[in-house]
Amino acid sequence: MDEKTVKKGLRISIIQGLFSNIHITLTGGMFLTGFALYLGATPFHIGLLAAIPALLTSFGFVSAYLVNRLEHRKPLTIITSSTSRLLFFIPALLLLFNYKPSLSHFLILIGIFNALLTIADNSWLSWMSDLVPRESRGRFFGIRNTGMGLIGMIMSFSGARFLDYYKAQSQNNFGFGIIFLVASIAATIGTILLTQQPEIVKPRERTSLKKIVTAPFKDTNFRKFLKFVGFWNITSGIAGPFYIVFMLQNLKMSYSTVAIYSIIANSVILIFQPLWGKAIDRFKSKPVLFINFIFIGFLPLLWIFPTPLFLFPVWLDAFITGVFWPGVNLSVFNIVFSLSDNEEQKESYFAMYATLAGICGFISALLGGYLAGLLKGFHLQIFGLNIVNYQLFFVFAGLTRFIALFLLKGVSEAKATSPSYALGIMTDYALRRLNYGKEFILNTIRFLKPK
Repeated sequence: MDEKTVKKGLRISIIQGLFSNIHITLTGGMFLTGFALYLGATPFHIGLLAAIPALLTSFGFVSAYLVNRLEHRKPLTIITSSTSRLLFFIPALLLLFNYKPSLSHFLILIGIFNALLTIADNSWLSWMSDLVPRESRGRFFGIRNTGMGLIGMIMSFSGARFLDYYKAQSQNNFGFGIIFLVASIAATIGTILLTQQPEIVKPRERTSLKKIVTAPFKDTNFRKFLKFVGFWNITSGIAGPFYIVFMLQNLKMSYSTVAIYSIIANSVILIFQPLWGKAIDRFKSKPVLFINFIFIGFLPLLWIFPTPLFLFPVWLDAFITGVFWPGVNLSVFNIVFSLSDNEEQKESYFAMYATLAGICGFISALLGGYLAGLLKGFHLQIFGLNIVNYQLFFVFAGLTRFIALFLLKGVSEAKATSPSYALGIMTDYALRRLNYGKEFILNTIRFLKPK
């Protein structure tokens, strides 16, 4: 495929990502949690809501098998992606006609949605791994994710204000109905754009399902990476579903206020995501992941301190999240690419990574939901702080991230620099930029100062 066609495909992918993220934003996060609470969800149901998509990541092997059997990945991606996302037309129309679906029916829909989306995501990863040049993956996905973050920020706040308005009118059904309708329309446009994206088709040898499943385990280095991923997901997943619940229920934050948290985080992400993409291209994924992982270990500990009248730790968490989480997400995404540069088996690696993360997330989300219900009335007064059940989970998630670093340390990546070297170069660069900024401000003050 010629360079012009590849560049066109990458531009289409960036635009398609914007519409895709409208759907992701409006059908996930606080909107999904808020809708589940509207349907009467208990803490166990919230855990189950997070566990269902995690469990269904095993469908990645179905995708890997189909990709191996089919000459083209594009039709498989388009069919499964569009079918899964357009399922949200169902609750949208029901709600707009003033029919409130049952929580059990909605959970079934979430299950079907995630099973199909897992197949689509795995085949899309394979498709993009051939389309995006290896030497510019960090920058490309940095730019793409930055655009997606910007549109997500806009949709998050707009949707939250919309929900708050209709909640005040006691018309939650209409508010959620419009939210899901907009998401489905955006998904339709995204599907149309996806059909215009070119695919590089490479001949491949057919592989048995057994080989697809077992191939990643024969790679010692990839097994080390899986240990890190598994430990991280099973320890962080206990707390994961409950940050938004804690904000809505314990901190009494409105949807709009929760959206401000996302706006702060995403605004900072817009600045730092391209920088982390460039850092990955220069230093490789592992050192960038290691550095960022150190800082995100402190984030859950901030959630010990906020109260309905003291939200500063939440806003501080939003800022630090915007700085370091894009580095984590980009580097994890790219390290899977770099560790699976095997044309015949890369789909197996993608599927194994997603499946292991999903199974661990499933176990931890169910466990978190069960424990949250069991400890529902838990209160602990310590140093003037009132600690509740969710905050115990947050502290646990933060402390275990530092343990996960020891597992990451054993993973090897070709041409990767050491974390200390990468941190030294980045710190020196940051200090020089700050010094330039200081000199500019001082010179401007001297120039403007009256003689």
